[in-house]
Amino acid sequence: MAWVKRNLVFVIIMAVGLLATGYCGYLLYSALGANAAASSDYNSTVEQLKTLVNAKPPITKDNIELAKQDQARVKDFLGDFKKAFAPFPTAPTVDDREFVEYLNKTLRAFGAEATNDGVKLPPDYSFAFSQQKDKVSFTPECIAPWMQELEEMKVILHVVFETKINYFEQIERPPACMDDNYGNDVLPSASVSNTWGVVTPYKLTFRCFSQEIASVLAGFADASNCFIVKYVNVTQSKEPLPQIIDTTPTPIAQPAYRPQYNPGYMPGANPFGNRPGMRGGYYPRPMPQQEVPVSMAAPAAPTPPQTVLQEIPLYVTVVIDAVKLKPPEPSAAAASAAVKPILRGR
Repeated sequence: MAWVKRNLVFVIIMAVGLLATGYCGYLLYSALGANAAASSDYNSTVEQLKTLVNAKPPITKDNIELAKQDQARVKDFLGDFKKAFAPFPTAPTVDDREFVEYLNKTLRAFGAEATNDGVKLPPDYSFAFSQQKDKVSFTPECIAPWMQELEEMKVILHVVFETKINYFEQIERPPACMDDNYGNDVLPSASVSNTWGVVTPYKLTFRCFSQEIASVLAGFADASNCFIVKYVNVTQSKEPLPQIIDTTPTPIAQPAYRPQYNPGYMPGANPFGNRPGMRGGYYPRPMPQQEVPVSMAAPAAPTPPQTVLQEIPLYVTVVIDAVKLKPPEPSAAAASAAVKPILRGR
């Protein structure tokens, strides 16, 4: 200890030198690691460059321009492809009281559209919401799925009613929450969601003729939203279609009339001519016209055409899937760009 006290300055210098040597060794080790990583990146980049140079077709200006044109065609294709998956209208956010008002208003609109298109409906039909239309309180997590189903049903029913089918039986929807009891309104299968979209099934039942069936399928094919027809079942309708009574009055045939002439006396007339010495006589003169009904034979009715093929009413069941695409998830670069302003604000 005496030696340390006598050589304290020397000891301090030695300690500082050892610390500096260790720190320099650490810096050297870090530099060697960074150099190794850079060398590895350089080697991988050289290998990629060699692969691109030796690729077929080779990298030339013409091939690069062709690649850009292909990218433009792909973008155009994706734009046209997404048009077939147009999103459904966004349902408004409502509470219990607003949902009751919106539901009743929407059900009345469905009935009015069917009436305007000449489509018959069951009495007091509630369009798969018979369990909800008389309630005033609901589970909060059920309202949003119900609102979205109403928006989808607007598009579906518009396609069906526009074809002017004869009679609409019912529509069944998937269960949206635990409050949907399985019955005539709800399907046993629920919506299916995956990484790219949501598929919601609906079941339609109606009565019409074959021409209306083709129009309904064509309407779903031409719709801007994506509908996939999964199942079609057609059988002969056991009930007759509603008949339209013709209230036009039958015209009544009017009787035809013709005038009748009777002979009369007129002094000074000579039926033998105007010879001298002869005065007076009779000659036929017209009397006042009298309307005498004359019966006319009714024209023969035309021969009705002979029915070769008589179409019968059909009972149709259609199951369709409404497909909705999910919004694209933001990439890692976009997420980091969105986080940077927050960090700068802090």
